[in-house]
Amino acid sequence: MCTAGTSLTAFPPEDRIAVLADAGSVGPPPTALAAARPSPHVARWGIDAQDDDGIVIARATIRHAPVFIAAQDERYLGGTIGASHGEALVGLFERARIEHPAAVILLMASGGLRLHEANPAELMLARALSALLDLRAAGVPVLALGVGDVFGGASVLACAADRVALLPGVRFGLSGPVVIETARGRDELDAGDSAAVARLYGAEARSAAGHIEIVADTIAAVREWIADAVVTRAPFAAATRAMHARLAARLAPVAGACTMPFVPLPWAVKTLFAGAEPVDGAGWLWRMKGANVWLTRPFGVGSFGPREAHALDAALLAQLAGGAAPGDAVLILVGDSTGHEASRAAEAVCISQYLAHHAAVIALLRDEGVRKLGLLTGVGHSGAFFCNALQTRLLYALPETCVVAMDPAAIARVTRQDPGRVGALVEDDPLLGHPVRHFAGWGGVTEILPDADAARVLALAARHAAS
Repeated sequence: MCTAGTSLTAFPPEDRIAVLADAGSVGPPPTALAAARPSPHVARWGIDAQDDDGIVIARATIRHAPVFIAAQDERYLGGTIGASHGEALVGLFERARIEHPAAVILLMASGGLRLHEANPAELMLARALSALLDLRAAGVPVLALGVGDVFGGASVLACAADRVALLPGVRFGLSGPVVIETARGRDELDAGDSAAVARLYGAEARSAAGHIEIVADTIAAVREWIADAVVTRAPFAAATRAMHARLAARLAPVAGACTMPFVPLPWAVKTLFAGAEPVDGAGWLWRMKGANVWLTRPFGVGSFGPREAHALDAALLAQLAGGAAPGDAVLILVGDSTGHEASRAAEAVCISQYLAHHAAVIALLRDEGVRKLGLLTGVGHSGAFFCNALQTRLLYALPETCVVAMDPAAIARVTRQDPGRVGALVEDDPLLGHPVRHFAGWGGVTEILPDADAARVLALAARHAAS
């Protein structure tokens, strides 16, 4: 079909798989992943569903090693991750845990979470992130290659891989240029200044900063990168600790980056935390008095940025990882935040990697036997939610909580829908509605609790520890 020097971006997704694979080796995916999976949610927006929902999955070999390959289709809704798209990724990672191929390769080109179907899409993205990390913990390497722009939650998914690389010219980030300009003003970032955008998000800038690898856009170069990545991977625990050290070094030049001030607890959890004591200087991790139950501090009116994620992870690794915690330890990830930090400074240090690393630390604790619960006590907002409390198998929530994939005005802008229509759906629509009952309706919440009474939460923890 092509020569080794041909550009990978010259091909549609299914052909990208074919040209990377050994000649004649491409086959259908496992049966459960071969069926059509059109989104049932896009017709209401006047959009035609696509049978593969924007992701092509296949088996193949590369240099005779068996691999699974998934290629996102940026031609369909910008490669965004909808519920069916995310469910396919979950199925891929779970099947790979059974079959143990030499690698799972993600050819990524995505605008992130598909906001047309926000609630079920966010749930599936969180589950895909968790399944990817569990796959790595099981010893199967995951490689992510950005063949097109990768933004939003897709960038966190990519950074959760063992190795992540970009082709030249690709842009990569959590909050896009328009999001930052809207949130912070044009003085922070002019989304129309292509040079400024490239200096922040471009593959060349990311590579020069040491954030992400860059690979020449040729079939031969990509095949070589895949072959090297498969044989040089480190065990999951070692790789997670090495990434923690790298991220610490990246923050070190920033004044005060690794010493976080103590922030007051949100009122909704003061009763719960009254029976606990902080175990680190900034109070990111607490332990219930007289119990082997640990609580992460919610961010409340604060955002979840690189500094916050790294400080919390430092406490988790020090107190609970590597056998530090007793065998029946239960960790409760408490969720309440204004969302992930959307700023030029956060993007400059590649916030996507900090959020992905936080999810990796949670996965490491899971792999080491620390039991976990999620407790939503306020707002579950964007990346601060799906890489934190939503990384647990069981998520509990208080009655007045809400889940916000993105603010209504941003959803209207990204989906090109009428702002009035989107705003009207925020209360009562199952797909876009913020009240937690809507997220629960998609299976995202185990139980809605009447309050955060400490005795009730301890009883849940004890039941979970005994399960």
